[in-house]
Amino acid sequence: MKLNSSIYLVSRSIQFNPAEITNFGTFNSLHSMQLNSALILNYEEIFSGLLNSKAVYYCFKDKDREYLPEELSKLTDGLIFSEDSENQKFLGTIFEKFFPLYAKNLIIFSNSTGISAEDIHKAFNLLSVDDDAVVIGKTNNYKIAFIGFNSANQDFFLNLDLTNLNYDNLLFKINQHDIFVHVLGNYMLIENIDDFKNLYSELSKKESLAYCSHKMHERFTNLFIEYKELLK
Repeated sequence: MKLNSSIYLVSRSIQFNPAEITNFGTFNSLHSMQLNSALILNYEEIFSGLLNSKAVYYCFKDKDREYLPEELSKLTDGLIFSEDSENQKFLGTIFEKFFPLYAKNLIIFSNSTGISAEDIHKAFNLLSVDDDAVVIGKTNNYKIAFIGFNSANQDFFLNLDLTNLNYDNLLFKINQHDIFVHVLGNYMLIENIDDFKNLYSELSKKESLAYCSHKMHERFTNLFIEYKELLK
């Protein structure tokens, strides 16, 4: 019998290797790594509060293997590294080795935020049906923060281009299959300075505590102070 469900936090680019990282906007490499770390460790905190019935995997590029923050490097059983630079092949590796082990799978992209433990439970509840189903976490600008499924259709998932996932393209691909689609919304991807400004605005709201604790707020606040001129 399959285990109940699994979460994969997938990094689509190098996050911590200082010689290989692509800097975020006008950030230097150190602050780019700090932003990546804050986003990922925020999820680590959220996942740690979930029920034990959910397995959690952190998926990184192999070039990050020796550069993970201490809080992540200790999670040896939950780390997946891909030697493939192409994100499509990376997803294929996960598909072959891990997806078949679980009844429900949820891929969350590591540069997303706004996803709470309650949202994760809601996503898995929507997948708790006998029919093939997909749940999509949509951002306000029609990009994808997460995608979950209860039946791994190989043709569908192996043809996903993780480097440029947008809602309309994803929906078009899904609609070519007999799959029920559920959409949850109002999430964020942090991809550019405008997103960073939006993150600052959203974290100033009391509601953000549902997905970002006071402790994690402090990590982001250090960056907001460093780049306060960008936030004007």
